[in-house]
Amino acid sequence: MKLQHLSIIFIIIILPISIVLSEYINHQIDTEKKRMEYDKRLLNSTYDSIKAYQLNTVNNAFGDITNKKIKDLEAAAKTFYNSLASNFHYTGYKAEVMREYIPAIVYTLYDGYYIYSPFINTLTELKDTDYDTDFSENGKKQDGLKPYVYYTARYTRGSDDFVITYTLDNYITIQGKVSGATESGYVYDYGYLYNIASSIGDSKNNGGIFFDGTNYYYDGIEFSENDTEQLKEFVGYKEYPYAKINGKKYYLEHSDGWNESNTDIDTYAKIFFIGEDGNKNYSQTKGYYSDEREKFTKYYNAITKNKSAYEYYKNAYQFSRAVLGTPVNGYRDKTGGEAVGNEVKKGYGLSNLKASNAVIYKDNENPDITKISSYGDFDIFGGGNIEYSNSNFNKHRKSVIRYIVETNLTAAISAYSSNSVSEFIMPKISEKNWEIIENEVCAISFLQGLNLGTKRYNGYAVVANTLTKDFVSENDIYILTEGNLYSRVNDSKMVNIQTKAQKGYYPGVWKLNFEVLKDLSGGQEVFYSPISYIDSSGNVEGYKGNYTSIMGSSGLTRDYSIDNSDMYTFVKNKVNNNLKKVYYTSLGRERWGGFNINNINYEVYNTTGNEYFLADY
Repeated sequence: MKLQHLSIIFIIIILPISIVLSEYINHQIDTEKKRMEYDKRLLNSTYDSIKAYQLNTVNNAFGDITNKKIKDLEAAAKTFYNSLASNFHYTGYKAEVMREYIPAIVYTLYDGYYIYSPFINTLTELKDTDYDTDFSENGKKQDGLKPYVYYTARYTRGSDDFVITYTLDNYITIQGKVSGATESGYVYDYGYLYNIASSIGDSKNNGGIFFDGTNYYYDGIEFSENDTEQLKEFVGYKEYPYAKINGKKYYLEHSDGWNESNTDIDTYAKIFFIGEDGNKNYSQTKGYYSDEREKFTKYYNAITKNKSAYEYYKNAYQFSRAVLGTPVNGYRDKTGGEAVGNEVKKGYGLSNLKASNAVIYKDNENPDITKISSYGDFDIFGGGNIEYSNSNFNKHRKSVIRYIVETNLTAAISAYSSNSVSEFIMPKISEKNWEIIENEVCAISFLQGLNLGTKRYNGYAVVANTLTKDFVSENDIYILTEGNLYSRVNDSKMVNIQTKAQKGYYPGVWKLNFEVLKDLSGGQEVFYSPISYIDSSGNVEGYKGNYTSIMGSSGLTRDYSIDNSDMYTFVKNKVNNNLKKVYYTSLGRERWGGFNINNINYEVYNTTGNEYFLADY
């Protein structure tokens, strides 16, 4: 073939193909660049939403109350929409247009989650013009939170038929028919679940809780009712004794001349909490008058002789005995009904409960959704310490959470349509992001349908809320070391742990304590975190946080990895009993005073105070 012929073939066939391929590749590159840019904008907007939620809840004494939390979540969702519209402003998308491309925003909390999504209002029976048309206009598209979805699984075994609600740690709620557990055969109970040890040595070697008739032991560390604490932290420029009760901190204020023998106690001692305005609020306990004397005394004792850690392990032991073995004599479930564990009653008998007993173990109707059967069949409460991250319990807990989130979210996204996008599809969430969803309070946002050039955008973002009051993670306890420096337990720089003999309490705190409570303007007193305060000269005084613990991970011990270990096993492998005592006490104290422990009690007993926490004071 002549050279001229080859040239003609190249010009007519090869060159156009090369040009087309080059153009195609350039389009693909541009599409991928745009997708990455959209991912970044979506992530930033989701982060803004989390920050808005933190600002509204972390510094609010009443942020755990359900109605207030819903308002805070709605405000966080609006922040997301505004931020996303701002991030896409230069691409030509306006705020109202961006809503057409957002099928859902998910806010996962301690024991369940909310989906914030657009919906069509079908409420037609309210036709009176006095009603707000925003909520009664038929066919109007609105944004709002859908009903709360709990992390629940139903189990059937023989004649038993009950539901277990899971959380982000080892706290569970059991409700339903459990044959022989009570006289009625029905149970409503909840608490932190641990393995039961057979002796002090078993507790030390294999973990679990042991009771010797007087004291409780976890990992061989003793918890005695007489080993009380008087916790202290800074409010403004002064250090006050305090106790955290139902998620809110109550402080004891002494006037000059105070001592415990004073008969006119109201003159010298008052109890306050920090209100939403950042000022001291004395409304919870009115004073030491005749009708308030008993109530005031309970608060006073809870603050001056705090035994939250003891109560935590005691209740965990008693609940775990009822769930896994023979209940302690006289134990009652949370309805206050018939006692279990006497000569004719037995416990809940769940020590051999299997994953296949879960009704959702197999899901033939949704083959594209991860089924918990894919994790295998095993004894849920067997296979080692329940609270450890690699336990059977946590494997099952995470699979239930994933199933519940994935199933409901798939239905919510696929059911939504807009004028701009005809069909929404649940994207495939990575295993790394599922690990965050299953273990952290977080926000999940979805954005679909935007034009990328050669295809449509279908993206999501997951941002963990690392500053939340919803639950106390075992990874977020910080211990006081020399130089008044708080460090994470596995920080390589943590040395010379301070003791109760030095401080009057076991000096460990929750990570959330490092956040500023309130910064008031207009010359009023400034309330800073209990870790430190700023004096009149602008100097930082009090306790400080270790930078590598609070702000990063560069100083963390390298044998600690979330993939193959957890803080429980890290602490257990340490021979330093002082470290163990401070860590376990601080973890138990913070969890026992947390909102999630006591909230259900108020619903059951229809009370408005803190009677459950204060019962033993």
